[in-house]
Amino acid sequence: MTDVDAAGELTVDHHRPISSNGDDGDENLVYCCSRCNLYKGDFFPNEEDERRSRRVLHPLKDDLDAHLGYNEETGELEPLTGTGKFHITLLHLNRPALVAYRLRQRYFALLAARRELLEVENRQLRATISAQGQYLALLHLWMGLSPPEETAS
Repeated sequence: MTDVDAAGELTVDHHRPISSNGDDGDENLVYCCSRCNLYKGDFFPNEEDERRSRRVLHPLKDDLDAHLGYNEETGELEPLTGTGKFHITLLHLNRPALVAYRLRQRYFALLAARRELLEVENRQLRATISAQGQYLALLHLWMGLSPPEETAS
């Protein structure tokens, strides 16, 4: 993950905060944007939180797709589970800057796909024009006429 992927400056976060007996082990350290880190603070679920599905998802240990959906039209993350809802709410994952970033990313992806389609269409049209030119040249030969003049492409 890069700063661009996260739509902000990345930092290293302790998934389980040091204040909740977390450590500096690789399994406890995750990349996150600075704002998410601030919103999360030193939160770590207690037994009551766990019972109520209130916990922060671990990007390497949890199946994020099982908890979070994505609405391409609105650019918002949508909760699929109670844990997903809590995660989105706690980290403010639908804050305007992130939604705008997701929508821009979608726009650029659609633009790139459209460009690719236009390039394919352009190649097909050029091939058709070339084939038609060859056909016209053969017709002129067959009819005993001089070949048609080349036109600039």
